[in-house]
Amino acid sequence: MKFSEFLLDPVSSRDHLLLIGNPVSHSVSPIMHNLAIHHHALDLQYVAVEVLVQELPSLIAHFNSVHFKGANITLPYKKTLFSSVDRHSDLAEDMQVINCIQKIDHELIGHNTDSYGFVQPLKDLGNIKLDSALIFGYGGATKAVIHGLREMGVDECWVVSRNPKLVKNDLPINLISYDEWVNHAFDVDLIVNTTPLGMQPNIEQSPVDAHFAEFLADSICYDIVYNPQNTTFLRQAAKYNCTTIGGLPMLIFQAARSFELWTDHSFPMPKIKEHLAHVFPS
Repeated sequence: MKFSEFLLDPVSSRDHLLLIGNPVSHSVSPIMHNLAIHHHALDLQYVAVEVLVQELPSLIAHFNSVHFKGANITLPYKKTLFSSVDRHSDLAEDMQVINCIQKIDHELIGHNTDSYGFVQPLKDLGNIKLDSALIFGYGGATKAVIHGLREMGVDECWVVSRNPKLVKNDLPINLISYDEWVNHAFDVDLIVNTTPLGMQPNIEQSPVDAHFAEFLADSICYDIVYNPQNTTFLRQAAKYNCTTIGGLPMLIFQAARSFELWTDHSFPMPKIKEHLAHVFPS
């Protein structure tokens, strides 16, 4: 729904949560959150709104509405709306990016739940050894991944970029090219794909050339792509005795943290996981 249409819709005059971005039509956040709202029988609705840049002043003004109860923020506004809140969580302040707005009384608090969503599936593996990681991609998700890993005690991160010499490196990482990653692969415990390679509709793509898939051997391999669930990268890893994690758990945990911040209710994880398992191809 376009934001201009939302303001004219009766739902804007009832208690609501928003997903703010452009585009938003592909998002499954409304499915997850409205399932959770129904599960707890809350008088609330979660709506995805497509916001144009020129509508941002109207959107920020709408945050003062008594019926606005919180929001998720996706591309391209995670940085843009950083200064639209009254204060930030420590993590959001550190990252200078928000993807969640919590409203307590009249105060707006900016959070970043991407890092939390990333680390929880790793913690679910139990007592694992994680000292170092190699990450494909230096896009928007990479910063959240690095923060999460450092929180878990991972001291050394190698980030693979197409143009490492042109990237402004303001993080405690080692930037390398795609020609260099195999030199470090056997020395790291975790290998993460943060690129869109392998995402629908280009499901045959992978950050790892088929000739070098053996360098994934015995690692934990984590792909933040969730559609499809079993990406080419994860299938490559499975052939070489790797523990694999897909992007769907990260998506669900990120949503769970937001929902708990807004409602103080637990996210019905089994119900959400079962439903989304049928939404995305495996």
